[in-house]
Amino acid sequence: MKASRTVLRAAVSTALGARRLIWAGIRGDDAESLSDLPQFDASFTIINSYRRRPLHASLAYEDMTGVRVDLETWDIDEHPGATATVAFRQGLLRAMAVPCALLPYRPSQFLSALAFARQDRCLSLGLFGSQQYAFEHKPWVESALDRHGVRTLGWTYIADEDQLDAERLLADGPIMVRRSRTSGGEGLVRVSTADELGAAWPRQAEAFASVSPYVSEALPVNVGATVWDSGVTVHLPSVQLIGIPECVSRPFGYCGNDFGAAKALDDAELDAIEATTITVGNWLRSHGYRGTFGVDFLLVEGVPVFTEINPRFQGSTRSSAQLAVESDRPCLPLEHIAAMMGLTPPALPPLRERVREVDDLAHLVVHNTWDRPASVDVDGLRAAVRGADSTARLDAELPQGVLCAPGATLGRFTVRSRLTDSGFELREDVAAALAAWVRTALHDDKGVA
Repeated sequence: MKASRTVLRAAVSTALGARRLIWAGIRGDDAESLSDLPQFDASFTIINSYRRRPLHASLAYEDMTGVRVDLETWDIDEHPGATATVAFRQGLLRAMAVPCALLPYRPSQFLSALAFARQDRCLSLGLFGSQQYAFEHKPWVESALDRHGVRTLGWTYIADEDQLDAERLLADGPIMVRRSRTSGGEGLVRVSTADELGAAWPRQAEAFASVSPYVSEALPVNVGATVWDSGVTVHLPSVQLIGIPECVSRPFGYCGNDFGAAKALDDAELDAIEATTITVGNWLRSHGYRGTFGVDFLLVEGVPVFTEINPRFQGSTRSSAQLAVESDRPCLPLEHIAAMMGLTPPALPPLRERVREVDDLAHLVVHNTWDRPASVDVDGLRAAVRGADSTARLDAELPQGVLCAPGATLGRFTVRSRLTDSGFELREDVAAALAAWVRTALHDDKGVA
């Protein structure tokens, strides 16, 4: 019998009872798959306030500041005393004044403090922020998984004082240098020479960097999954869009996900991705993790090589959930709530079967590639992409009157077609349309504040 999202939604709704469900996320539109859950009643996000249906409360941090921040470098935990943070906190406290359940995109000290302050009436559907923070330490995670038989990139951890050891590795070709905590490709640098190494070496309190050989021929694959008390459910994989110059200025910056492109993977590759993700999920459970997470792989000669855990919802969650809703499969946000409430996981068919049953779908994130804040009319961006692909739909777009910081999101497109083969370049017509728009609208002083 097919595992049904409808059945899971009913179970989650019963478990929530009279509690108001509050989405505390990065983007409002990421919660769209919860829109048919009766308890969904409030949304507090950093960008992109939720507007798709009336809610008791819907607020984005950018609505108060007039600035859209770069989500890879900005963290609300680092701005506790800011006027906007105080107002944002007060808005959440008001929404949490009644029996509620707080659903975080990513746990934080900010949200954990609120959950404790409303513990008498609030059910927290996320880990304690400091506990989650441990799973973001990449050397700890990959070292542990390596001992569990998960193939990794073979990172070497080199103290600042031993930087010459990294120079010796350059004799075999380019290397990657990485900080211990990174997000969306920020903090990851490709190095080819000793001079580049000195400039790229991270200066951080830990006083060491992670170094690995650069892998040139690999397919970047992302997958979402959920850790339950009694199992791990693995969701649709996608080919990750990385470092596309029309969309992002970071060489390894995150630009989106192509679920249609993942249908080119063969059954053996999909089986290996599913099995490895389950191993990762079981390790997470053994350390107290529950709920949704993501894994990034590089597919090298048909073998999934682990690159990182995302111990939270992901940029791919919105599209993954859309495909799940369309096929009446359990979606990640509902699974996360169910797992946090101790419900039973659904019995899903093998990943290889579910990949074949969905239609093509991809999403593309366009960032401000200018070196200063931009005030951009996104209608021109929408028209440019829709001119290349009429199925394109824009969400999370920059609101009128809000400045977009360098590296921040201008908008996210969803298309009902494939956008990439390799993950490192776009389909030619879409790339050309974006490049033309960037030249005329973004990098022209008329489009820059």
